[in-house]
Amino acid sequence: MINNFNEWLLLACRCNIDIKFIWSGSDTKALVYYISDYITKKNLSFHDCNALIYNAVENFEKNESRINYTDALDKSRRFILRCFNTLAFQQEISAVQVASYLMGRPDHYTSHTFVKIYLIGIECYLEQSLGK
Repeated sequence: MINNFNEWLLLACRCNIDIKFIWSGSDTKALVYYISDYITKKNLSFHDCNALIYNAVENFEKNESRINYTDALDKSRRFILRCFNTLAFQQEISAVQVASYLMGRPDHYTSHTFVKIYLIGIECYLEQSLGK
């Protein structure tokens, strides 16, 4: 089956656009759910992360037991890297997020400008001002 498309929208948006008339409210809800789920890509749940880390630890202990480490720091680095790679491999990322990172765009926008506050300096100033 060939998807419907509008030549003028295709030229204006410069991307592939499929056009479909939405007949009912239930179709609308299903489409909104599908699009929002597709765009946002849920994070791994806590129990999924635990299971993945557990498998990574078991595999690390099984495979790395053959290597005799003299440096505990090197073994720790390898272990952390194995855990990170296991979680990162299972994480779903949307195409929009990947393109944004590749183009160097920020991952969030704010309407305010923030200023760093050095609390130790403020505390010292207040203590001197109050005579403590």
